[in-house]
Order: sequence, then structure tokens, then C-alpha cells
Amino acid sequence: MLKSHFKLSQIFYLNFILLLVGTLLFTSVIIYYSIEHIEIKQYTNQLRSELAYVRSRLDEGKSLGLAAREMGEIMGRPLRVTLIAMDGVPLFDNEADVAHMENHANRPEVMAARREGFGTAVRYSRTVGNDRIYVAKKIRWNGRDAVLRLSVSLDQVMKDFAQLWVRIALAFLAAIAIGFLISRLIQREIDAELGKVTDYLKAIAAKQYNASFSAGFSSEFKTIAALLKKLAKRLEKSEKRKRKYTAKLRLASRQRSEIISAISHEFKNPVAAIMGYTETLTDDENLPVSIRKKFLSRIEENTKRISDMIDRLSFITRLENSEITPRMSDFDLGEIVQAAAHAMMQKYPGRTVKVQIRQPVAIHADRTMMEMVVVNLIDNALKYSDTVVEVLVEPDKLAVIDRGEGIEAHEIEAVTKKFYRIEKRSWDNSMGLGLAIVKYILKLHRIDLEISSKRGEGTKVAFALPAVCPIINKNEV
Repeated sequence: MLKSHFKLSQIFYLNFILLLVGTLLFTSVIIYYSIEHIEIKQYTNQLRSELAYVRSRLDEGKSLGLAAREMGEIMGRPLRVTLIAMDGVPLFDNEADVAHMENHANRPEVMAARREGFGTAVRYSRTVGNDRIYVAKKIRWNGRDAVLRLSVSLDQVMKDFAQLWVRIALAFLAAIAIGFLISRLIQREIDAELGKVTDYLKAIAAKQYNASFSAGFSSEFKTIAALLKKLAKRLEKSEKRKRKYTAKLRLASRQRSEIISAISHEFKNPVAAIMGYTETLTDDENLPVSIRKKFLSRIEENTKRISDMIDRLSFITRLENSEITPRMSDFDLGEIVQAAAHAMMQKYPGRTVKVQIRQPVAIHADRTMMEMVVVNLIDNALKYSDTVVEVLVEPDKLAVIDRGEGIEAHEIEAVTKKFYRIEKRSWDNSMGLGLAIVKYILKLHRIDLEISSKRGEGTKVAFALPAVCPIINKNEV
């Protein structure tokens, strides 16, 4: 949460300071224990040498107090000398009153010296009240065995460490100062690059997708620049698609109005005919029976036409809303094709539908729906051509081919949409639902409709014939 209130350069500098301070503390601990180990080893070796010197001075007849004072002057530091009897009773100590000292028989260095002749220890001294290094050796003194022990305070180790730590701290302070200057320079560069990014984002927000933007401070900013440019291109493309989509919506709205007008016109003609024939029959009671029957026949035809249009509209609406459940069965597709071709030639007298069936083709699908598919395809081919229509039934495909005017490439995808018809054709010929119904039925059976056409050469509409047509789920339609 706090990071959100700081600039990037400030976060970088704070992390840099924390890293240096943490490193200083960690290094201090490591150095302390390293120096302590080295100093203890060094002091132990020195005390061994000093122990030999004190022993030699005793052999020369000098007192322990004099030998300790001489050794302290030579080494430049206080040296504690203690002589201990084999039973642990202190006999001499140059820094404490032996009369008030505890028995030293249980001291580690004394125990080691009595057992092995020499012993060392690093521990706290209750007598003088500080941590010390002890070196003890068994000697002969006044004709009997005793333990001669030398010790030095560890305070000197801490003094050496303090001096070294001060040097390290100064070095770290210098590093912090240099780091601050470097971070200020980096901050200026980062602020400049972030300013470029901000300006470019503002330009994108203002839809100025061609605004210039360059970054060269680091590879990360170069990557950001490249990604932002890609984003700008995508947004520009998205904006273009949005404009196209808006234009399509306007076009669709206009087409919808035209479609409604066309449907109204489709209904208006048969309704007007029915009204005209009905008025004539009503107004003229003396019409001959033959004419009366003719008018009634025309009324029936127009009524059927209206009924068929309503049924087609209702059917495609139910298909779109997945309200129709296919009834699957096995049947011969060739029989359906032959029947449909015969019916269409009856509907269009003088036209020819040529059927080619190389062998019986049995499929598993909804028979009624497949009849509608075949009838609509043949009917559509007859409407848009004046030549022979061919229907080719193969084991794996059905194709309806005409040699009519053909369809423009940009219209092929649109012809399967509701109410879409080629512009040169009159609205009186069709409502533009035939191929839309075909596509919906085939989609329900998981079959794709294939349309290929060349202007002036004709059109081929085909679809594959799987042996089994798995029905698509309603929510997939």
C-alpha cells in the first residue's frame, strides 16, 4: 500500500538504502565473529609464548609479580598472572587478592593443565568481571607441582572490531552518497521516459493513434514502447471495425425497413386480389357460375399463398428459436430428390430438372426437413436460371447446379441470410427465405452448406451426406 505513494525512483532508492543497511548489519556480524575467532587464536598463541617467558624468568629467580610486569610492558597490554596449587588453591595473582579468590580446581584450563600439562579456555571471569582468554601450564615451583596461568581480557578484541566497523561504516556511507547521486540521475531518466509513456497514452486516449513515441533508456522501456505501439494499432483497427459495424447497423436498419416494406408488399398483392374478387362476387349476384368458380379459385390460390408465406415465416422463426425437434429416421434420399424434382416441374411448366443418382443413398436424418432442403434448393435454382437444373446425388454429397446468371463473390455469404435476395430480382418472386431455411436445417443436422458460383456461368449449391447426422444441441443453434 505504501509503495503506491512513492515514485519509481524513490522506491528504487529506498530499496537501495535498505539493501546497504542490511548488508552492513549482516557483514558486521560475520566480521565480528571472524575477528573474534582470529583474535582468540592469535592471543592464545601469544600467551603460550608469554607463558614460556614468565617460566624462564621464574627459573632465573625473579618473582611472579616482576615477571608479569615486565611481560605487560613488553606486550603493551595488561597481563594477568596466576599461580595455582594442584588442589586448586590460588597462590599468587597480580590483579586480585588470593585470600578472597575461589578454589580454581574446576576451572577448565586448570583441569586440562593438571591432566595433560597444558590447557586453554575462553570464558567469563567472576574474579575480575570480564571475558578472558586463559592459557595454563603445569610447572615445578619451589620443589612441588603447580599450575601457572596467564590471561588477557577480550576487551581488546572488541576495540579492534569497533575500529574496523567504523571504517566499514564510513565506506558504506560513501556508497550511500554515491548511490544517491546515481539514483538521482536514474530518476531523471526514468521520469523522462515515464513522461513519454504518459503523453503517448494520452494521445491514444484522444484516438491519435499515429502519434510518435520512442524510448531508449533501457530495454524494458523499449519493450513498453513496442507493446504500446501494438496496442495503438489494435485500437485503431478496433475503431475502424467499430465504425464499420456502426455502418452495418445503419445498413441493417435500412434493410430491415426495406424488408418490412417488401413483406407488406408480398401480403398486399394477394390480399388486394382476394378483396377484389370478393367484392365482385358480392356486388354482382348474376355472375355466371363459371366466372364465379374462377374467382373463388383465385381467392383460394391467394389465400394459400398468404398461408404459405406465414408458414415459412413461422417455420424459420421456430428454427431460429430451437423450437423444432427433428424426428430422425432412415430413408432413401434418392426418392425424396425424385419426388421434389417432379413437383417442381409441375410448379414450373416447361422447365426441366435433371436428376442423376448413381446408386441408392440412405441417410439417417429428419425426412420432412430434408424434403424441405431439397425442394428449396431446386426451387431457388429454377427461379434464378432459365436453363436445365441438374441435381447430382452421390454417396457422400448432394449438389444442385444451375447455368443461370450466377452470384457475385461478395454476395455468396449473404444469400443464406433471411430476406436477402439478389438486387436484380423482383420482390414478387420470393421472400428470400429459401436458402436461410436450408442453412438452418443443415446446421441443425451438423452439416455445412457449400455455395460456389461465377457471374454469368451459374451456381452450385451442395452439402455433404454423412451416414448418421448427429443432432446439434438447442443451445448451439
